[in-house]
Amino acid sequence: MDCWDHLIQLQLAGSGDWAPCDTKKVEMPSKEMEVVKGQMVVLQAWYSPSSDISLNSVVWQFTRNESKQVINFSSGKVGHGQNEFTKRVGFSVAMPSANLSIYINDTQETDSGHYMCHVIVPGEQGLTGEMRLNVKVPPSPPECSLTGNPVVKGNVTLSCRSQHGKPAPQYKWTKAAPMSEVFFSPMQNERHGTLRLSNLT
Repeated sequence: MDCWDHLIQLQLAGSGDWAPCDTKKVEMPSKEMEVVKGQMVVLQAWYSPSSDISLNSVVWQFTRNESKQVINFSSGKVGHGQNEFTKRVGFSVAMPSANLSIYINDTQETDSGHYMCHVIVPGEQGLTGEMRLNVKVPPSPPECSLTGNPVVKGNVTLSCRSQHGKPAPQYKWTKAAPMSEVFFSPMQNERHGTLRLSNLT
């Protein structure tokens, strides 16, 4: 994606200066990160300043369906956007620093998306870096059901489904001892969690 597609207007001390992305990048060791819902994650980022870092401003933004500010550092103060990140996010080290990493506590599935870190340097072109975070959700306990007529020579379908899970969980039906049995497609559909049994005995 062309860096100029990320053109943003940043309000710096009320100046309303425009700060386009530059070909220079904020360094990020991981462009893709995964975390399990509820855990803490650190989004690592840093840059090599060429001037007094206390004069620079840092803005982290999150984009999913819309763009919103996660956290910022400007004029010696840390600020938070008024959104779901407010009480869960912070800089990993005391600012100002060339280490721009942030942590997010109690991650939620809605935290999945693109994160961009912008460094605004007075009188120079800004730097930017971006990464993607994927928050995985453990499957909830499955709910199982039976449809059909469970009689000799009858046909039934066993179904198993979890209300939550990311990525979508898959299911496997097996018959327990004393006569264990493993089922395969097309009888078993692991993606939908169904098992079709015909001509019951």
